[in-house]
Amino acid sequence: MVYKNAPIREAIFDIKIEELDVSYIAKIESLHDFVIEKYPIKEKRISFNGQIKVVGEEVLTPFNSSIDGFIFKSKDGKQMVQMRLDGFTFNLVDQYSDWDSFSIEAFRLFDVYLRELKPKKISRIALRFVNRIGIPQPFTRFQDYIVNMPPIPACLPQAYSNFFMRIEVPCDEDGTFVILTETIEPSTGEFLPFILDIDSVKVANIGKDKELLKVEFEKLRKLKNITFENCITDNTRRLFN
Repeated sequence: MVYKNAPIREAIFDIKIEELDVSYIAKIESLHDFVIEKYPIKEKRISFNGQIKVVGEEVLTPFNSSIDGFIFKSKDGKQMVQMRLDGFTFNLVDQYSDWDSFSIEAFRLFDVYLRELKPKKISRIALRFVNRIGIPQPFTRFQDYIVNMPPIPACLPQAYSNFFMRIEVPCDEDGTFVILTETIEPSTGEFLPFILDIDSVKVANIGKDKELLKVEFEKLRKLKNITFENCITDNTRRLFN
């Protein structure tokens, strides 16, 4: 289905690799030169790690921080590319129009990462779409708009003040699965914002050939689309046209 007013709030294209040595950080920073025209803003990406230690009656939580990559952003902050020691991510916020333009830009940027850093292998790919659906108020049943709402015991009032649901569903023996996350945001009065977050993932030793990657991401896109359509009703579809 192609919708005139698709509810996509954020689209995320993600590739994980066999992690590079920390000595590659300077090389990753230099990749900004290849994308600076469209992504002029540069930010360090900081990772934190630590542990909890109990010494007598004292609880210690020492941690370390380090730069694991860089984030290059467009002037309006709506488009960003993360180039890290462990992979690559392209984010598009509130500007998704169609798959062709989104995937072309993602692969263009990943080509820079792949060509300059030459990672040994790709271990995980993912395509995540975060949808924000404004359900008109008042309404009688969530199920008139969203199919897979968590049930409420019959002894309780059939209404939600808040909820959060996350399920992970294996889809194939080749390492493909879907992470489905649902929640609601505070009501705007006229609408209740419902968040439908679909993350289609494949964990496997995936080749670095660009055409093969395109095929694999197309499979994830189809899986994401099927999942989305099976979560909503015709009432919901009418909201997008």
